[in-house]
Amino acid sequence: FFLLSSGATMDGLMNLLGAGMPTMNVMQRPQQPQTFRRQFKVFSVACAQNFKANMEEGDKILLPQSAFHELGRCMITYPMMFQVKNPKNDAKTHCGVMEFTAPEGVAYFPFWMMSGLCLQNGDIVDIKSVTLAKGNYVKFQPHKTKFTTLSNPRVVLEKALRAFSCLTKGGTIAIKHGPQQFYLDIIETRPGSAITIIDTDVNVDFAPPKDYKETKAKPATSTERKVKKAKEDDGDVGTVWGASSKAGSRPGSSYFKKLSGGNTLSGRKPKRATGLLRASSSSKGKALGGGGGWGAQSTKKKPFSSKGYSLKSSSGGNS
Repeated sequence: FFLLSSGATMDGLMNLLGAGMPTMNVMQRPQQPQTFRRQFKVFSVACAQNFKANMEEGDKILLPQSAFHELGRCMITYPMMFQVKNPKNDAKTHCGVMEFTAPEGVAYFPFWMMSGLCLQNGDIVDIKSVTLAKGNYVKFQPHKTKFTTLSNPRVVLEKALRAFSCLTKGGTIAIKHGPQQFYLDIIETRPGSAITIIDTDVNVDFAPPKDYKETKAKPATSTERKVKKAKEDDGDVGTVWGASSKAGSRPGSSYFKKLSGGNTLSGRKPKRATGLLRASSSSKGKALGGGGGWGAQSTKKKPFSSKGYSLKSSSGGNS
């Protein structure tokens, strides 16, 4: 029992009771995730005992079981993303994890990712856990124009990106479409230089392929200009004599060239033409020239001529 002396207060008593007693912080702060950082020997995923063809697609790697436990102690939550660096040349990219089935001290990478980092089987690689912002924009540049000639390259890319978790500006990804493999450079990402594309909508844009060359119209040569002029001349003459009804059988410039200078097709000078064959008002109900209809032979043969050019000689023989 404590005796209250004159002038003592309740506050003073409470201070006395609390003196020397440990205080308890009821509202404890949650622990912050720590950074996972380790070095591994890297090998192609094709070396894994449980290798499957789909392991070469996307950006997922295989880590050992001990990495899984350490990531748990570091309070790293899903989706787990990592920065991967080659310590020899400081080349970097970002990736996700597929399984924790690799042998101790070993990490399995897709071969295209190893090539981008200039890594060989057995090389050392630095792996560090990171947190990336969700992306909203990415711009790709295909290496080959052949990719843009696919029936729908955007659909092909969208399907391939389902196997990816991260994209890094300045990096290169490989995607498969049937038996074909296409490489695309990542030339721009937003909002940062490295983004995650898991559970987010990303606007995709394309730059012209690396091997694309814009073709410029070459000035026409003198020969090409002559050919073009001859074709134009053919079109003008065809409106006078009529073009053939069969496609491709229309007379060419050489055909009409033989008519120049008033020569026949045989090269002979035609006799003076007596006039064009015309239908007159007096020939109603009768054949032109007294025959049985249009194109019928007249009793007296006359050469068919136009503007001084003759297709037949006056004797009626073939020219």
